[in-house]
Amino acid sequence: MTNETREALMLLKEQLSASEEATHRFAMLRDALSRSASGGGVAEPTAAAERSLAEVRALARRQAELLAATEAHSLADLLAREPNLRERMAVERVLRAVAARQVELQEFVRRCGGLLQASADFVSYQLNVASGTVADDTYGRSQPVAGPAPGVNRAVAMFDADV
Repeated sequence: MTNETREALMLLKEQLSASEEATHRFAMLRDALSRSASGGGVAEPTAAAERSLAEVRALARRQAELLAATEAHSLADLLAREPNLRERMAVERVLRAVAARQVELQEFVRRCGGLLQASADFVSYQLNVASGTVADDTYGRSQPVAGPAPGVNRAVAMFDADV
């Protein structure tokens, strides 16, 4: 195994471990967000997910540095230089595992982003209802309401119609 391949293998193993950890942290964040629409109890899982994602990004920077130092366009290109076929195939399996884990992590990040947005929308809605803010003031696109029911404040009715 060449030194470049060995270095790539060590980096890939670190990336696999970091991606698995980040996926686990984002799964915990997803569960916390699913339990509470108002965002309660998500501070700790969010901080843990951010730390694990920072580690994944740091390893991606190290990968870019490795590719620049070896003048390779990608890790697959770097691994193609390995003369020992058995070792090359073993490292390529790790590369495919890392790629699969990173796709899974991207899906978790996307889902958590959607849940965080839904939680922010819920909190904003609750704040607007509590403060009596008219929907036009918040969203700037109120739909006309046929008329509020007796005893209902028109501003609140307009807000409810927009949400």
